[in-house]
Amino acid sequence: MGKRAGAGDPAEHFLFYKRIAAVAIALVVFAFIYLDYYAYYIGVILQVVLALAVLMASGMAIKKLLSLKGGYGMVMLSGRHGIREIDILAKKYSHFWNLLAMWGMVLGFGLLSYPLIRGRASKKVYAVGIISNILILAFVLPFTSYALLFINISRFNLISSAEFSTTIPSISALVYNFTYPGAYYLEYVLKAIVIVTGFSGYIIALLIANAGTIVEAVIKSISVNSIAPLHSQTPGVAPVIPGIDLPLFSGVLSLAIILIIHEFSHGILARSFKVKLKSVGVLLFGVIPVGAFVEPDEREVVKLKKDKQNRIFSAGVSSNFLAMIIFLIPMLIMLPYILTNVYGHGVFVYSTTPGYPAYNVIKPGTEILAWDGHHVSNLTQLENAAVNDKVGSLVSIAANTGNYTFVAKSYNGTSRGVVGVNLYEKYFPVTNTPLKGIAYFFYSLFGISFMLNFLIAVVNLLPVPGFDGWRIYANSLSKRTVNILTAVVVIALLLNILPWI
Repeated sequence: MGKRAGAGDPAEHFLFYKRIAAVAIALVVFAFIYLDYYAYYIGVILQVVLALAVLMASGMAIKKLLSLKGGYGMVMLSGRHGIREIDILAKKYSHFWNLLAMWGMVLGFGLLSYPLIRGRASKKVYAVGIISNILILAFVLPFTSYALLFINISRFNLISSAEFSTTIPSISALVYNFTYPGAYYLEYVLKAIVIVTGFSGYIIALLIANAGTIVEAVIKSISVNSIAPLHSQTPGVAPVIPGIDLPLFSGVLSLAIILIIHEFSHGILARSFKVKLKSVGVLLFGVIPVGAFVEPDEREVVKLKKDKQNRIFSAGVSSNFLAMIIFLIPMLIMLPYILTNVYGHGVFVYSTTPGYPAYNVIKPGTEILAWDGHHVSNLTQLENAAVNDKVGSLVSIAANTGNYTFVAKSYNGTSRGVVGVNLYEKYFPVTNTPLKGIAYFFYSLFGISFMLNFLIAVVNLLPVPGFDGWRIYANSLSKRTVNILTAVVVIALLLNILPWI
């Protein structure tokens, strides 16, 4: 018999030191990502590339140190921890979780959910679900405009100093942006879509509609031989990564909470139907949580009736919708204090245009404080201040990095004078006291959790392989229909990411 490893076993000590090294790597990476988040002066592309490279390298190092599963910077942590807690919740609150899953099915698929759960839900559940859809669309989603303040997505929208046009959305840059004639009636169309097809149909419609506006912008860009029309579009899809375009610590914590909520809910519904769970785990990219999983025995899942399978698949989405509402409440309670005491608002330099006076003089990330002697804190004020700038006129700019004076050059052969700064406006936190810093952390935690719960819920409803919605669609429609729908959605997703790229 071999000797059992004890407290003094060199192998145990070596493993301990490996774990310490992995923690040290994680702390260093968090510090780097935190600094990278504020490094506007190096340009957003370099910021993203550096962050991704460091995350990938750290993931590979941690994987090798601790002999974990994964690859290309991805690290998989799995085990049986948490299964006992899932069993307890499944046994004690089985009725609640089943009602929650059916409520989520109605939210996800509207009136079309009836055949999906084959009449298992009562009329009250249907009524509550349909009313919830309308209330979420009318009274909950508008508050995502406040949650967007945590995302540096506006840095990816190039705003021309020549035209001072802005496409910063009022609701959600990550979901949609409509500019076509007739958008006035969109509210009523969306309500009808949500009632009939739920938020699954809602997100598909938004992606397709926004893809149409992007195709139109691409055609216009080709016709005028300029990328400007495409730059003016808001991306319907963009990455949301803590430390890159989200606050690091509250972003990581929010993402971890959301993933646990989503996956544990799948596990609870699976156990309520007596399906065995193999493992519970989390997927990291470097040190950032990007996924979680509760692994049921798939052979047992496919033996269940379709309506039970659908409830298991919809459980995560259902919990995300509920958590979205729960996190919105403390966010709204804190909102008056935060907006009046913690947030500032300003105009910032995204980039400068080659061939114009400001090129390589004013750095990206510079805040514009005044233009031609007029104080500015938004693009409208700046446009009004610059209305008299003509070719050859002196343009004075006061910024947080100093004062500048340029001689304006012609814009596209017109008499309008520009200096070549590309601008965007944003709100930014001013956490110059401990109280403001603590308040902003909790406000960002609630706000990001509110927003990401909605985004993860609706994205998971898409008929894309690997998503919960795809499994529900595959259970309920013909293979040909699902394949066509999947192809349309994937093409729309690719088109929606073009303005970000």
